[in-house]
Amino acid sequence: MSISSASSSSTNSATLLQQLNTLSNPGGTGLPVSQYAQDMQTILQQELETPLQNQLSQLSSQQSALSSLQTALQTFQQATQTLASMQSWSTVTASSSNTNVFTATAQPGANPGTFQIQVMSLAQGQTDVMSSNSYQSSATEPSNFVGGQLIIQQSSGSGSATIQIAQGESLSDIASAINQQSSVTGVVASVIGSGSTYYLALSSEGTGQASSFSVSGSATGTGVGYINFQEQTVASDAQISIDGQLFSSPTNTFANYIQGVTINAVSVDTSNSYTLTIGQDTSGAEKAVETWMNAYNALIDTVNKDTAYTPAAAGSSSTQGTAGPLFGDPFATSLLQQLPASVSQVISTVQPQINSLSSIGIVIDPSTGHLEFQSASGFSMASGTLPDGQSMFEQALNNNPQAVQQLFGVVNTTASTAVPISGILGGVNNLLNTLLIGNSSGTGTAPIQGELNAISAQQSSIQNYLNLVNQQIQNQVQNYTNQLNQLNAVMQQAQAQMKELSSMFGTSSSSSTLP
Repeated sequence: MSISSASSSSTNSATLLQQLNTLSNPGGTGLPVSQYAQDMQTILQQELETPLQNQLSQLSSQQSALSSLQTALQTFQQATQTLASMQSWSTVTASSSNTNVFTATAQPGANPGTFQIQVMSLAQGQTDVMSSNSYQSSATEPSNFVGGQLIIQQSSGSGSATIQIAQGESLSDIASAINQQSSVTGVVASVIGSGSTYYLALSSEGTGQASSFSVSGSATGTGVGYINFQEQTVASDAQISIDGQLFSSPTNTFANYIQGVTINAVSVDTSNSYTLTIGQDTSGAEKAVETWMNAYNALIDTVNKDTAYTPAAAGSSSTQGTAGPLFGDPFATSLLQQLPASVSQVISTVQPQINSLSSIGIVIDPSTGHLEFQSASGFSMASGTLPDGQSMFEQALNNNPQAVQQLFGVVNTTASTAVPISGILGGVNNLLNTLLIGNSSGTGTAPIQGELNAISAQQSSIQNYLNLVNQQIQNQVQNYTNQLNQLNAVMQQAQAQMKELSSMFGTSSSSSTLP
């Protein structure tokens, strides 16, 4: 080998070694394995996982929209069943001409009218107190009682208790023993007094004649060392006069002596009578109808928002149209026809002129789909006026409430909700049953639940496939990493050999200058 050829080989080896040493690899010479593996994983995830994740995201949006729609349907059904109850329509008011003597409230079903009320007496309970020969000088110190039994008996015979009194027992201990039996006797005991004079007082927990009681037993008597009670207040019923007829109550409350009306006696006035007025109030029914309309409008807004499509801006090439999560969904889209149809039914009533919501001033705004009271200008009238819808509703309700209630399908019940079977509300409720639970009898699969079930199944299937794809990506990345590591090992071995060759050629080059 010539010196020139050796020098050439040394230069080539040095150049190759320099190339290996200048590779972008902070960990040392060779290929940057971690960076290459991470890049490969990112590319594979973008190509294989991202489309699947996008599908899951879209399904999640649809699922959320359908759940919100389901809630809106349930809210509207709750409002429908609330409006179907007579409680929402039979709103009456009760007023007293002198609230210092009595007050009153009225429930649905009360008939309008006026009544003359006179409060003759108020209800009171019985109170017994110890006579002076039973007084004690302390509430907690030993007494001079001889002891024995204290029997408390309700006069009605419904409760009795025997309290054992120990000789010298204090007033506080006796009161505590009596109060332990209050749930049986309806009597409570208190220690009253100050200084050097203390005594027991017994009071009935309730009022009225039925709350009276008696005290007996071997611990009672008039002599020294015995407990002697005297009746201070007699238990008695309250008494009022309604249009000259006397009525009694064990409390100061008189419920349903006038149907659907509760009278509360406040003070006695035997010299004068005062007027109770029961009047019809249509504002409650109007408010209930408005609440129902608001629930319908919220439902329509939900459907419109989730099924909408907004085109891209005119002339814009960089933007695309946007679609709601339920755009093109057959179930959601069908609601935009089914719901308006259900509230626009024509119903036969006792008055032919009242046969639809529009006949009592409630119409659908074509621009929003909302149920509203008809405006005087209408929705698209160029000129002229229409009757005010709210006034139409109030007039119909005042002139013929029975026909209005029949139009809606109101159920005669005192419950807060009812299941309507006729009228506008009956048709709406049947539709909502079909949408929410399958059909009016509650059997079958609801369309909305069927869609939710199908979405859940799709999500589960895609997620399983995504897990499989992810595992395959991890396997490929690991194989790629292993191959790179093997290549680096070969390159490191070659580098070591090149260093050795370089060293050898370098020595030969130096020795060539020797003789």
